[in-house]
Amino acid sequence: MRNRHKFTFIFCCILLDFIAMIGGTAVFLQFAGDAAVAWNTFVINNILLASILTWLLPALYFKLYRLHTIFSLETFYRNSWRVFLSQRILWQCYILLFQGPDEYRLGISANIFQLSFLLCYFLFSRIIFALVLKNIKKWVRKPFTVAIWGFNTTSIELASQLEMNSHFNHFVGILNDASDADYPTKKSFNTALINAIDKAADNQIQELYVVAQPHYIVDLNSYFELADRRCMRLKFVPDFSMISKSSFSSTNLNNFHVIRPRNEPLQDSYNRLLKRVFDIVFSLLVIVLVLSWLYPVLAFIIKKQSKGPVLFKQLRTGKKNASFWCYKFRSMTVNAQSDSLQAQKEDARVTPIGKFIRRTSIDELPQFFNVLLGDMSVVGPRPHMLKHTQDYNDQINNFMVRHFVKPGITGLAQVSGLRGETKKVSDMKRRVKADIEYVQNWSLIKDLKICLLTVIVTLKGDENAF
Repeated sequence: MRNRHKFTFIFCCILLDFIAMIGGTAVFLQFAGDAAVAWNTFVINNILLASILTWLLPALYFKLYRLHTIFSLETFYRNSWRVFLSQRILWQCYILLFQGPDEYRLGISANIFQLSFLLCYFLFSRIIFALVLKNIKKWVRKPFTVAIWGFNTTSIELASQLEMNSHFNHFVGILNDASDADYPTKKSFNTALINAIDKAADNQIQELYVVAQPHYIVDLNSYFELADRRCMRLKFVPDFSMISKSSFSSTNLNNFHVIRPRNEPLQDSYNRLLKRVFDIVFSLLVIVLVLSWLYPVLAFIIKKQSKGPVLFKQLRTGKKNASFWCYKFRSMTVNAQSDSLQAQKEDARVTPIGKFIRRTSIDELPQFFNVLLGDMSVVGPRPHMLKHTQDYNDQINNFMVRHFVKPGITGLAQVSGLRGETKKVSDMKRRVKADIEYVQNWSLIKDLKICLLTVIVTLKGDENAF
């Protein structure tokens, strides 16, 4: 795709969205004025800035105007509505916080008119953007011609990507139907490639992707030089389709191409910081608003019903296979099997108050102190006893992948009905599969969703909670 057209399109999208935000603010002020709202001077002086910032911040967070987002219509639509909903929430918070609840109620009609205006804009603008992208190739005078040489799994996947994103270029297709294996020697392969470069240049191909296994290439520089002389861009894509791993992630480290077995968003320092801030804020809220009064109440009942400490602590496996002391409200009588035997249904060790706090997951609340200490996260794979980690690691492939991130108070497995006792190895395999899915697809939105689902599951009751 030609950068000039791409960035022109992106600039137009950004400009129209910001004009819509300004227009929405004008609509709001018009109808708020009719409602005789006593405006705060700060709100009036900064309302336009607030309107733009409440759109810009979610747009940056959801990467709305990134190339890979805006030219993938499904992703662009999804992220547009995420930004729209986030902007509406931030806008309402701004008005409520600085204007006060009384004036906020008086301005509800203005909010409704503003919402209607912006909603109509987004419905029509996204349809228009889609139509423009669909037809823009017809308006480009000299489309950029792209082709692929090499027939294999990787080239087929690359062709699919180029076809989906060929808004500004003309994708000719795969130029040959012979795979690497069809060439008996490296010499025959390289002769065929040289001929392909010359033929592609003669046919006015401007960019040629060569997809082949690296060991077939004798001298990559010579091919680049040949393409340069023919005024054609040559790009080499290594074919790693023979690698046995079903899915992997690749990246670049300076001039080195790095292949990883999976994508891990929490390898990014920005994502780790974002998750840590969320953990600290969420934990402090729970400790201040809930544990400050619940702790002494439960401490009294627990001590009354059985001898022993209020808190039960146990060594669990944490991030990078490091052990840490995990805290819970004690729900059982003091026993010698606590470090080796999971709780079972109708377990005689569980106290009367223990049955209630285990069923409602209240026994897990002290782990918010673990979160503040940095040993755990609010959301993540549940930490196991050291013995179970050792046992299951010998039986389940990729079991330790779940320890690449901090363990959580709740997790994807828990809200997917996979909590509780694991009687069979297959039960643990399903839990580990969910944990690895979380590691590969982490996002702050996913954490918030899991927290919400945890509350819903707790209120409904989980048959595996005992």
